[in-house]
Amino acid sequence: MKEEKREIQASPNKQLIMDIGKTKYTVNLHFKQGTGETYKDKILKLIKRETEKI
Repeated sequence: MKEEKREIQASPNKQLIMDIGKTKYTVNLHFKQGTGETYKDKILKLIKRETEKI
């Protein structure tokens, strides 16, 4: 049997846009493979960074 080779490719323009109050946040949802980082981690990191500014 032939072994199938598949590559996972995400489009480079995946973004999450959140409107919170008067501020609009954009999170780039691009990951390096093998880092184990999730969308939740990225979003929580953004929220933590923004709340520290206040």
